[in-house]
Amino acid sequence: MPPTLLLSGPRRDGPHMRTEITERFRHFHAHYLAEKGKNALLQAYCHALTQWVQNPNTDVYHIEMLFDEISLAVQTDELSD
Repeated sequence: MPPTLLLSGPRRDGPHMRTEITERFRHFHAHYLAEKGKNALLQAYCHALTQWVQNPNTDVYHIEMLFDEISLAVQTDELSD
């Protein structure tokens, strides 16, 4: 699977970029889940989140928003692999 392209300028904030990143993430998730399994995927996500939270360039507001979204998601029965 190719790495995520780092873009700058107007293309990075373009209307289709969020959709593209979302689709790439879904593809990565399905591929990694099928190849490595749930435990490995959870470990990879936890590691990435920990690194992201520790990054001094990460805005605390975004960290709080993400944890709020995760907290809400685990309270629903609508989650799937």
